[in-house]
Amino acid sequence: MAQLRRKPVSSSGSKIKNPIAKALSKAKHSSFYHDLSLRGENPLRLLGTPKDIWSGSVTAGTQIVSGKIIAGGHVLKNPDNTQNLWSAGEIWKASNLSESWLEYLHSFGWLRDLNQAVDRDGAKRRAQKLVESWIDQNTQWGEISWRVDVVAERISNWLIYTPLILDTDDVIYRGRVLDIMARSARHLMKLSSDLPEGPDALKTLVGLIFAGLFIPGGDEWYREGVSLLKFTLGKEILADGGIRSRNPQEQLHLYMNLVLLIQSFQQVGRSVPEELKSAVSRMASNLKAIIQGDGKLPLFNGTTIHNHEDIYSCLLKSGQNDINLSSLEQSGFARIAKGKSIILFDVGPPAEVEMSRNCHSGTHSFEMTRGAHRLIVNCGDASFIDDTAGYDLRTSSRGSSAHSTLILNDQDSSTIREDGLIGRGVSRMESKSIHEDGHILVESEHDGYVDPYGYLHKRLIYMNETGEDIRGEDIIEQDISSKSTENIPYSVRFHLHPDISVTLSKAGEMVYLGLTNGETWQFRHRGGSLKVEDSVYFGDAGKISTCKQLVLSGGTQGSVTTILWSLKLEGI
Repeated sequence: MAQLRRKPVSSSGSKIKNPIAKALSKAKHSSFYHDLSLRGENPLRLLGTPKDIWSGSVTAGTQIVSGKIIAGGHVLKNPDNTQNLWSAGEIWKASNLSESWLEYLHSFGWLRDLNQAVDRDGAKRRAQKLVESWIDQNTQWGEISWRVDVVAERISNWLIYTPLILDTDDVIYRGRVLDIMARSARHLMKLSSDLPEGPDALKTLVGLIFAGLFIPGGDEWYREGVSLLKFTLGKEILADGGIRSRNPQEQLHLYMNLVLLIQSFQQVGRSVPEELKSAVSRMASNLKAIIQGDGKLPLFNGTTIHNHEDIYSCLLKSGQNDINLSSLEQSGFARIAKGKSIILFDVGPPAEVEMSRNCHSGTHSFEMTRGAHRLIVNCGDASFIDDTAGYDLRTSSRGSSAHSTLILNDQDSSTIREDGLIGRGVSRMESKSIHEDGHILVESEHDGYVDPYGYLHKRLIYMNETGEDIRGEDIIEQDISSKSTENIPYSVRFHLHPDISVTLSKAGEMVYLGLTNGETWQFRHRGGSLKVEDSVYFGDAGKISTCKQLVLSGGTQGSVTTILWSLKLEGI
C-alpha cells in the first residue's frame, strides 16, 4: 500500500512571498547597490557553448522569423497589429500578458524553435534584434524578467543558441550581450543561498553551472552550482525519477537540460557528478513509464502535447532508451498497460503549495490510449490560449471538471486559490496495485472531499490480460469522522479525444466509441444517469478542439454510493 501525503497548506507556504516581502525584494534588487554588486570584469568571449541535441518546431520557428511570437503552438495576439506581428522593440512593452507568457518570453525558450527556422539568416537577424531590444529595456530588475529561474533559463538559452544570437560583426552588440550574461550569472550567485522550491531550483542551478563552464571568470559560479546541485537533485528528483511538481512537461524539459549539462561536463573535460548521472537515469525510467501510446506525454498538471517532442526520440538521443520502467510510486501515478492499451492513473495529491502554480486539481483522473490513439483524456492546459471571450480558461482547465474523474457538488477536489496556487483539499492518498495472472487492478483513495462534505473518494480500475476489457468502480464513502447524511450531487466525467466518434444506443444505456483505426469500444455503467455532453480539448498545441464527454450524474445515498462502469472492445 503506497501512501502519499501533502503538507497542510497553513504550514507549507514558508517561501510564498506576501505583498510586503515582494515590495522589499523589489526595493532591494532594483537598488543602485544591488546593481553595483553585479558589476565586474566584462568577458570578451565565451569559452565554448553547450551543444544542443534537441529539436524545436520548424513551423513555430518560421512564424517567429516572420514577426509572430509562438508558445505551446499558440500565437501571442497583438491588439495593434491585425496579423499579430510584433516588432523587436514592442514585444517587451506588451501589457496584460499572463505570467506564463512573461516567463516564456523572458526565458528565451522560444530560441529552440527559432533555431529550426529554414531561413537561417532571417532567424539570426530576428534573434539578435530581440536580444538587443531586451537588453535596451530590461537591464533593471523586474519581478518576472529577473526571477532567478527565468534568469537561469535565459543564460542557458543564450549560451545554447550562441550561434544565433552572437554570429555578428557588431562588436558593441556582442560586448553588451556578454556583459549582461555575466551580470546575470552574478545575480544568480548572490541569490543561490535562497533557492526556490521545485523544478525552479534545478533550473537555477543549471543556468549557474552553464555560466561557470562557458563564461570566463566563472570558476566560483561553477563550484557553487555543482555543490548545490548534488544536494538539490536528491531533494527534487524522487526515488522513482519523478519531480515534486508532478508536471510531466516540466519533467521532460528539465531532463533535456540535465542531459545537456552532462554533455557539457564531458565537452570541457570535467567529471560528471554521480548524483547527476543517477538522477538523469531515474528520470529517464520515469518518463518511459508515463509515455502514452502515441509517444507523447499524458495531460496531467499543465502538460500540453507538442508534436515535435517524441519521448522515445529524447531517450534515444540521451542514450537512455533501454532503461527499465519506473514504478511511479513516489510520483503518484499508476501505469496500467496490457496489449495495445495503456492507462495512466493519477493517484497522488497535488504538488506542495509553493510549487503548485502549474498544478491541476485532477486527483483520480486517468487517461487511456489504444495503440497510438487517445481515447479517454483530460482537457489539457490553457495557459497560452488567448482568452478573448472573458472566461478564465486557464483556471477552468485546471479544475476537477476538466479531468476524467469524479466531482462532488461541482467543487474541485483541491481548491485553486486566487493567487493561482493549489490550496486546501487532497492531503492524504493511499493506493495499491495488484497483478495476478496477467490481470491488473489499481485501487486508490483520496480525502479531498472530507473537509467540505465528509466523504472519501475511492476509485478502482481493472484491466484484463489483453487490455481489451476495462472496468472501473467509483465509491463515495462516508469518512469515519463524519456524521453527515446530506445528499450531495456527483458527476463522473470521461472526456473523449476529439477524434473519437460517439453513438448512444437506442435505449440510452450504452455508448459506442469509435476510433479512427476502426475499433469500437462499448461503454456501460450501473449507477447514476448517463449523458453525452460537449467538452473542449486544449491538449493539441496550437488549437482548441471541441469534443464530447460522458457524464454519469446522481446523488450520494447513505454512507456508501457506488458507480460502476466499463469499457470493452466490441467483439470480444
